[in-house]
Amino acid sequence: MVASPPEGLIAQNDHAALTAWYDKEAGHLRQHAKDIVVMEGEYRKNPDSSARGLVPPKIDRLQHCEALVGMYMKAAEEADLLAKGHCDMLK
Repeated sequence: MVASPPEGLIAQNDHAALTAWYDKEAGHLRQHAKDIVVMEGEYRKNPDSSARGLVPPKIDRLQHCEALVGMYMKAAEEADLLAKGHCDMLK
């Protein structure tokens, strides 16, 4: 789920810019995870009104939210590792 950095940064082999780009991407992914946690909290408060007929009853919205949070956090960790790798290349 980690987006690809702009091709120009890759082509230029600009490790400082790639480090900054991956750091920023990790922050965005963590924010997405926080947003899903808020949504999950709303589902917990109002479980009957959360779907409003849009989500099939077979889908457990809370489990879905938990899975999304896990995916976003894993992607953020991967972005952190990529940022560290590019930072290490600067040395």
